[in-house]
Amino acid sequence: MADRPRRLEDQDRVLLIRLGAVGDVLRTLPALHLIRASFPTVHITWLVEDLSFDLLGGHPEIDEVLRFPRREMRAAAARPRLLAGLIAALRCDLRRRRFDVALDFQGSLKSALLARLSAAPRRVGFAPGHCRELSFLFTNDWVRPPGRRLNRVERNLMMAEAVGARGDAIEVVLPERSEEGRAAEEILRSLGPGGTPVIVLSPGTSRRQRHKRWPAEHFARLAALLATSLGAVPLVVWGPGEQALVQEVVTGSGGRAVAAPPTSLRLLAAVLRRAALFVGADSGPMHLAWGVGCPVLALFGPTDPRLNAPLGTAHVVLRAGRATSDITPEQALEATRRILGRAAPGAAAPRLLRSALFPRAAEAGR
Repeated sequence: MADRPRRLEDQDRVLLIRLGAVGDVLRTLPALHLIRASFPTVHITWLVEDLSFDLLGGHPEIDEVLRFPRREMRAAAARPRLLAGLIAALRCDLRRRRFDVALDFQGSLKSALLARLSAAPRRVGFAPGHCRELSFLFTNDWVRPPGRRLNRVERNLMMAEAVGARGDAIEVVLPERSEEGRAAEEILRSLGPGGTPVIVLSPGTSRRQRHKRWPAEHFARLAALLATSLGAVPLVVWGPGEQALVQEVVTGSGGRAVAAPPTSLRLLAAVLRRAALFVGADSGPMHLAWGVGCPVLALFGPTDPRLNAPLGTAHVVLRAGRATSDITPEQALEATRRILGRAAPGAAAPRLLRSALFPRAAEAGR
């Protein structure tokens, strides 16, 4: 196995594998940008699951987005013949594209098996100790980061750098469609006249990540404080199955918080581009806010912010080591004041440079 993968060739057909959660997909976009900027003529296909499929659709740096049929395979788990047929169809679909290189950014057994299933002769993954479930057994070029407690954006950039991509800027390219911008502006315009600041509150997480949630009563108290102390409009966003949670926040705030209408991820991104601030736990919406340049107040409990915190000086992380609930609404209000006090209205987010954020990684890549 090679610990230093070869650089990509200009005409390579590349399969990029990052299947899972929205936040993980978003934190792979800077690596995609680095690869595309360094190798403008390679053909890039991204294999992704349903939740993030629409987010990547029409992306200017991706030639093709393939959907991994997770729901169908899960439904067929108890029917071996049907499952085998789905796998065979996926195998055929991947192999007919004749990939030269597979980049496994996920580092799980499933993603590594998909790289192997593609028949790409070069399968780049993370080295033993830096991946899960023995996935390194199915890759043949290894990337060995200098440590295990690295921000996931940094780790992904190291894989891009390992195949020859170069660049100092950390950029998330996530284009907005005109209809999404109009819909977002209409939502915000309906909340308050005269440019009233809108602060997006996101009380939900995925079911598996419920331990990361800040309590609904804390969000309700913060919403009331934001409205009375700052004159802001707290807009509570939500995903499937979170209507009751949002109603609890709105009711607990005495009606000062406003429940957002149903939104897709793309529409949420458009709203966040125009919002004054995002408040929420380590979740897909938090990473989406970071990706589109919205200042973030990130609420962390026992999980490590070094791995998942938003990058850059525009954001503030509050952490309580035992439980996220130990962060008080008053602490969140004070952090909100700090963020809003240093953000010039309408100013672009500061440019993120790898050499400033990760000097060790930048030095190793030269």
